[in-house]
This record gives sequence, C-alpha cells and structure tokens, in this order.
Amino acid sequence: MATSRKPTAPTAEAIDRFCGHFDDLFARLAERTAVRHYLIGLLLPRERNKTLTELAALVPGADRQRLHHFLHDAPWDSAALNARRLALWRAHPVLGPHTNGVLIIDETGDRKRGQGIVLAAQQYIGKLGHTANGVVSVTSHWADGTLHVPLGVRPYRPAARLAKGKADPGFATKPELAWELIEEARAAGVPFRAVVADCVYGENPKLEGRLRAARIRYVLALRPRHGTWQVVDDPAHPPAFTPAEAAARLPLEHWQRLVLTGSHGRPLVRYVAELELGPCYGPTRGTRLIAATADPAALKPESTWFMAANLTLAEADAAEVYRVYRLRDWIEHYYKPAKHELGWADFQVRSEEAIVRHWQLVMLAFTFSLLATAPAEQGEEAPPGDSGTAAGEKSATADHLAVHTAAGSQLAVPMGAPAGVLAPLVDRSAPAGTGGAA
Repeated sequence: MATSRKPTAPTAEAIDRFCGHFDDLFARLAERTAVRHYLIGLLLPRERNKTLTELAALVPGADRQRLHHFLHDAPWDSAALNARRLALWRAHPVLGPHTNGVLIIDETGDRKRGQGIVLAAQQYIGKLGHTANGVVSVTSHWADGTLHVPLGVRPYRPAARLAKGKADPGFATKPELAWELIEEARAAGVPFRAVVADCVYGENPKLEGRLRAARIRYVLALRPRHGTWQVVDDPAHPPAFTPAEAAARLPLEHWQRLVLTGSHGRPLVRYVAELELGPCYGPTRGTRLIAATADPAALKPESTWFMAANLTLAEADAAEVYRVYRLRDWIEHYYKPAKHELGWADFQVRSEEAIVRHWQLVMLAFTFSLLATAPAEQGEEAPPGDSGTAAGEKSATADHLAVHTAAGSQLAVPMGAPAGVLAPLVDRSAPAGTGGAA
C-alpha cells in the first residue's frame, strides 16, 4: 500500500486551499511547503525587492536555502504548473475565458547587472527605450476589456550568449517565441477572438503566414513607414508606399469619428479609416489596413496608429478592429502589479530554468489574487471592447491596481483580492532584513 503524503504545515486558509490544486505536481513535502512560502512572499507588501533573501525574511517558517533549492534544483515542472494554473482558471464559472477575449503577445525586459545571468546581454529594453544589459521575455495574455490573465512566458536567449550565435539551435526570434505561446494557448483550450500584438510581430511575414495558415484572426500593429512593393505606372504621380502616406492622402470625410471611454472614464475621441495600400492591403484583399488617429488633419505620429487585420468586413468594421486592438493595452494591468508588487524582475538566480520558474510563480500569484476575489467584488473597469487607453498609449495610474505599499497590514495583491486573505501572515511576518528564516 502506498504511503500517504505528509500534510504541509498550515499557512493561510486561502493559500492552502489554492495550492492544494497543485500539490500532486510536487513529489516532496519540502517542495509543497516551498511553493506556499514563495507564493506568500510574493503577495506580501513590497517593502523591499522580492529576492530570495527578502522572501525568507518576510515569510514565517521560510528558509532562504530551501527556497533557493526549490527554485534552482528541485525536480518539478514549471510547464506542468502553468498548465494546471490555466486549467483552474478556465474552469472558473465566472472568471473563465470566452471567445470575445483576445490573445495578446508582448515582450518585456528589465535591466540586470553583470554577466552571470545566462539570459542577460546588451539588448533593447522597451521600458528604458534604449539598449542596456538586461533580460527579455516574450509573454502571452488573455483580456476581454474587463479581465486580464497572463497565459505564458518564453525567455529570449540573446544570440551573443549562444555558442553559434543566431545559427545556434537554441536561438529563436521573438516572433518564433510568440508562435510557441500562441500554440500553447490553443493547446490549453483558451478561446480567443483574435491575436493582438505590436509591430515587432506585425511586421514579421513568417508569423503572419503561420496565423493565416492556421486560420487564426489577428490585429497586428504596423509602423507608419512600413513599406510596400509596387509597380509605378506614372512616375509623375507615384502611389502611396507606406501607411502614413496612404492616410495622408485620404479625404477627411472618409474618417469615422468615435467617442470612446478613456482610462479615467472621460470621453476619448478617435477617428478611424479603412486604407488601401499596394496590392496587399485593402478591404477586399487578403489583409485590411486600418488607421486610427486623434486628429486626421495633423496625423501626428505619437497619436496615430496603423493595424493590419485579417478580420473580414462581415466580422468587424474599421471601428471594431480598432476596439479589438485597444485591448492590447490591458497588458499594463499585468505589468504594473507583476513588476511593481510581485517582483517579476527581482529573481536572485542565474540559470534559465530558475528564472522561468520564478516568472511562472509570479503568474501563479497573480492568478491567485484574481481567483481569490469573489465575483461580486470585481469592479467594472469599462464595458467590453471599449476599455483602457487608446491603442499604443500607456495606461495612467489605475485605482484598481495595487500601488507601492507601506509597512502595515496592506497586501500587494492586484485585481482587488480581499485584504483579509493573508492578514494573519502580515501580522506575524518579521521585518524585512537580510537573514535567513524569519
């Protein structure tokens, strides 16, 4: 007869109940205990960085060496943990996914010092706006305008850190990683209306071809100067070669005025139009080209956006395509708490596997805070399809996301998790320090 598993020491009721869904993925008692301690440490108030040392100091009963072993060496599968997390979310009767949501692909990077971290190299860091030594990942998300859930993550391996550079079998471009995440979401049974992404992915022919071959709808951003090949019949009157040129030539009466709702609940006026460009883009061609702007007369680059979409006219008019693309800005509803509160970039490990495990545990903490909230407590952010900021704009400070917390009984949990969930542990936790166990 098989020996029954030893029970873990009780922590917080909600944490123990949530982690119980994943216990069979961890063969040892130490691992089942560590996942609870790590999750609690990520959710406790951010007074300092969420490094292993600080987590061990904050969480009652935790030990730094055991947490390091759990993250770096313990035999558990982060992919299996993520699959179980998504299955738990999909099964939720109220917060589960539906076909009106979108699958968002994005990348994020954070500065890191030194060369000890295998994923760190000189590369473009989006939030900095320039090249720096850092770690970059490609992530996937599901959003419908009222709810956001992270789906998956892939580490980007810089060619400079690989033995054969871009010819190395371990190298994959960001669009290739994006396709892996799209396939992963489909395999997990996550429904979505369309894939939404910025121009890094929108201007990649291979990714667009894969989406077309798989009959997946998409709305992908294009740069204003994205060029097209055309035959010039009349050199004195050449056609438009870029989306910006096509939009500039469009008569003002062809722009449709929209009044949307901004992130602060105020009216947001935008103008959208269907463009034709070369042999590829147009409402009756394989790919539609949609433009959106705050001022069709000026077409300022900072307030004008271009989108390629394979949604048909019957499925969505130009205004609806723009509304679908605007859902991309819901990634900010994840990055804000994940980076500011849950310690996405605070990992204190060097190996790729350990870093990915940390990211998966951050996504687990985010999902806990979502599912631990009663449906009645989910505030209405904005109506579906008309929420957040304008496409390409950054979200302003949002009241429904946790901000930097001070010492006390507050919790660093996004999406409005009940404050009483971890209150006993907040009261019991030791002050942040540099020691081992609290």
